Amino acid sequence: MLTGNIKDWEKFTPYLPAGLQKALRYLATTEVAKLANGEYKIDGEKVFVRVSGYETKPLNEKKWEAHDAYIDVQYLGSGTERIYYAAKQGQPLTENNLQAKDVAFFGAGTAVKADGYVDLGAGTFAVFYPWELHQPGCQVSAAAKVQKLVVKVRAL
Repeated sequence: MLTGNIKDWEKFTPYLPAGLQKALRYLATTEVAKLANGEYKIDGEKVFVRVSGYETKPLNEKKWEAHDAYIDVQYLGSGTERIYYAAKQGQPLTENNLQAKDVAFFGAGTAVKADGYVDLGAGTFAVFYPWELHQPGCQVSAAAKVQKLVVKVRAL
C-alpha cells in the first residue's frame, strides 16, 4: 500500500510505473468536484476512473476485497473514510468474481485480521496492489458522506 496527498503527486512519479503516474496526474489536474458519478476513460482500458458518492458505514458492514487485473488508486474528493488493509495470501475467499468483474471478496467486518488502516480525507489517496486486501468505505468515527474516485490501473 502506498498513500499520500495529491498535492505531492510529482514527488511520487519518478518511482512509479506509467499507469500510476497517469492516475495521479489525472487526480491532481482534474476538478473532481465537478465530476458526476460514473466511469471515465483516462487511457482506454489501461487506466480509467469510477466516481461515486456514498455514506461510509461501520466496519462490520463492509467487505474485504481484492483485484487481480487492476491496481486501485482510491482517492477522496470530499469527506473522510477509513480503509483497512491486509496481506491477501492465505485469507478465506468467500466470493470469487475475478474473471467477470475483477473482484474477489474475503468476508466482512473482522473476518480478516487487518494489518493496519489509513484514514483518507479530501485530497488524499491510497494505492492497493493485487497482493493486498482492502476494506474501503468504513466510517472513521461516524458515518460521513464522501465523493470517492477509484482509478483502476491495469496491473498485468
